[in-house]
Amino acid sequence: MKQRIFTLTLITIFLLFHALPVYAHKMMIEPVEDGKIKVIYADGSFSSRTVVTVYDENGTEVAQGPLDEEGYFSYDISTAHSFVAEDGLGHRSEWTIGEEGQAKSDPHQWITVGIVVLIFVIVAIIFSKRAKKKKLAA
Repeated sequence: MKQRIFTLTLITIFLLFHALPVYAHKMMIEPVEDGKIKVIYADGSFSSRTVVTVYDENGTEVAQGPLDEEGYFSYDISTAHSFVAEDGLGHRSEWTIGEEGQAKSDPHQWITVGIVVLIFVIVAIIFSKRAKKKKLAA
């Protein structure tokens, strides 16, 4: 029993860390010029379903809209301060005018991954115990 749980845990950890370098769909907001940003994934593609929300300095929403057919979003430079892009599939990125580098991705991403892995381990333990009980009852 303990060996089986240990094996399942090792396999889960291996699969989790083995998949990390393949994280090709990180969403990023890249400033292009004043009044224009581009929202892309790490592999250079974009989603036509992405919606960008624009906020002023007080955090009040001042505009919202989809990307154009090339992945760009135009905004009014007089009111815009920060942006949030979401594709409706769980990818989310934020950027504030004046920040250097690319936009931040969702900071809770690793918490979500950890919870999913924990759920898989718990399900494996439950099924392992049920199988052991059936074996002992037979």
